[in-house]
Amino acid sequence: MAKSTQPIPRGHRVALAALLTSLSLSAPASDDVVIDPALEALEQNEFDYDDSREIPWIEYKTNVLVMPKAQDLSPLELDEMPAGMELFVDKSRIAVHPEDGVVRMWLWVRSKFGAEQGSFEGFRCATREYKVYAYANPTRNPPVTSAKNARWRAAKSGVSGNYRAELQRDYLCGISGARSPQEIRNYMDSGSRGHIFLPE
Repeated sequence: MAKSTQPIPRGHRVALAALLTSLSLSAPASDDVVIDPALEALEQNEFDYDDSREIPWIEYKTNVLVMPKAQDLSPLELDEMPAGMELFVDKSRIAVHPEDGVVRMWLWVRSKFGAEQGSFEGFRCATREYKVYAYANPTRNPPVTSAKNARWRAAKSGVSGNYRAELQRDYLCGISGARSPQEIRNYMDSGSRGHIFLPE
């Protein structure tokens, strides 16, 4: 096919030159590419994040306290206690570990027929969990035995008979985590409850 030898009109030449100029400005060479430093840092942090820098939660060694005496137990009224059962607490020895934040205490459950059993338990406000470390029964020998396969369990609210969720919500836990032992005792002694919202 023969090439056209007709000259390009002057108006078309001007338009073509403008088009070529705009294309050359909008497509810089590879070594002239501008990088947004903020975006680059964001993408780098996304892929270079080191999760080993996170400090894992560590449960510290738990020493089971001696079984409480009858005179050391104080009744505590909870709405979620099973019918015919009453809860007692050894308030004088409630402890909150400064490192793992676990509230540890003796609980004592007694039925209207006189049957009773104690448990030394820990409560994690951050996760709404509890763990039973040991059980106590004054009629057995030895009266205190370590719990087999002790592990953290969910204290679910709204479940009939699961009084531990109510105990955490109304007495043991505050907005920022576990309350201090004295705060817990104050709520228990006054009969008032420090209701807090714990999301499901």
